[in-house]
Amino acid sequence: MASRLVFFIFMLIAAIVPTSRARWKEFIVGDEAGWTLGFDYQAWAQGKKFHVGDKLVFKYHVGAHNVFKVNGTGFQNCIKPKVGEALSTGNDTIVLATPGRKWYVCGVGKHCENGMKLVIDVFPLPEQAPKPSPPAPLTYGKEFIVGDDAGWTLGFDYQAWAQGKKFHVGDKLVFRYYVGDHNVFKVNGTGFQNCIKPKVGEALSTGNDTIVLTTPGRKWYVCGVGKHCENGMKLFINVFPLNAQAPKPSPPPAPLTYGREFIVGDEAGWRLGFDYQAWARDKHFRVGDKLVFQYYPGAHNVFKVNGTGFQNCIRPPATEALTTGNDTIVLATPGRKWYICGVGQHCEKGMKLFLTVLPPATA
Repeated sequence: MASRLVFFIFMLIAAIVPTSRARWKEFIVGDEAGWTLGFDYQAWAQGKKFHVGDKLVFKYHVGAHNVFKVNGTGFQNCIKPKVGEALSTGNDTIVLATPGRKWYVCGVGKHCENGMKLVIDVFPLPEQAPKPSPPAPLTYGKEFIVGDDAGWTLGFDYQAWAQGKKFHVGDKLVFRYYVGDHNVFKVNGTGFQNCIKPKVGEALSTGNDTIVLTTPGRKWYVCGVGKHCENGMKLFINVFPLNAQAPKPSPPPAPLTYGREFIVGDEAGWRLGFDYQAWARDKHFRVGDKLVFQYYPGAHNVFKVNGTGFQNCIRPPATEALTTGNDTIVLATPGRKWYICGVGQHCEKGMKLFLTVLPPATA
């Protein structure tokens, strides 16, 4: 009886162990070609999924090549570390110990410059992935990894990433990058528009910077390293109040319909390349309603003009311009109203709005 129990336990262990180890795969870089010149390693990596615990094996003739592990800048510019850091056995095995992006180059001659380089993304083990939590009635308290798998880096469109996402008070932004390559500054609209960096001591630079969105409104972030901001490494978002902070439904609608607030251009705001006459069409503006022009301060402004000024883009004196970036105009009288942007040739390029204001509904 005892021998049968031992046999059963042995078979159970044999069944479990291969399953637990099957997730660790070994990848021969370049497969049969190995680590060599004239091979497209990015095409080789495409479609493969690398996890923590997997192994990369670089096979080559000793002395012909070597392997350096570098950062993103070293990969981009083929900057080789010290010679003592090279792997050079001809059968170099690297265990992927942590998740994230990994870069490898050959440091012999101009091999890296001639395409002998590899970049991969390493994913956590499947059991390390957080289990999906049951849906909560409120949608705030989420964590957003800025740029998702790409992280905080050059060559990524962060406004496209933010589009369609809804950020609430209590949510978190996490900026992930290699320490020293980038940093994060929280700036205002002018700093965002003109890439003005605050003092160095105000930079976040841990490589895993977490920012809790504590207040509603517009938020701006830039990278302060070199010309990274000027090259598009910047993010702008709108933060909404908590769902729980939303006002309770008001009593049945009152007979008066005026007193509404219109964000000019809705989510697009006040900017070039938008058809404001199409936006105004089918809307009913009444005395007491408000127009709100939202834009980056310094990029645009708002002038209230007459019909001739609107038609010919004639700007009043500069002192009459609204320039806060969140300009609110109360429609105090009925009749036709005209508004233009007075910056550069913006009006001539269509940045202008005409509408008719109706009397209050009680009239």
